[in-house]
Amino acid sequence: MSGRNISISHIGFLTPGNYPDDDPLSGLEQTLQQLHYGEELGFDSAWVRQRHLEPGISSASAFLAAATQRTSRIELGTAVIPIGYESPYRLAEDLATVDILSRGRLNVGVSAGTPLMPS
Repeated sequence: MSGRNISISHIGFLTPGNYPDDDPLSGLEQTLQQLHYGEELGFDSAWVRQRHLEPGISSASAFLAAATQRTSRIELGTAVIPIGYESPYRLAEDLATVDILSRGRLNVGVSAGTPLMPS
């Protein structure tokens, strides 16, 4: 690859937001701190997963609303929200609220359909 210039103009990170079953507050707080620290390190974006019925972020909208109060520059994103579980109107309103609170820093990632359910 000699002679080639590679330029990366933006870099982000994904955090799953997992936590022990018996201590969700600590896990969610640590994840909020990760987003704040990522901003301090100069990352351009931070992404979270939304998971249902698992020890992790069950509502990306609610979590990222909290993150808007801990950060000021870094873009915030959902990676991804499975829309098969969501009310489209409620999801749109919640994400619009997060976008307002973040002053336009929200990036939305969704997956189509209902996730596979175990037999």
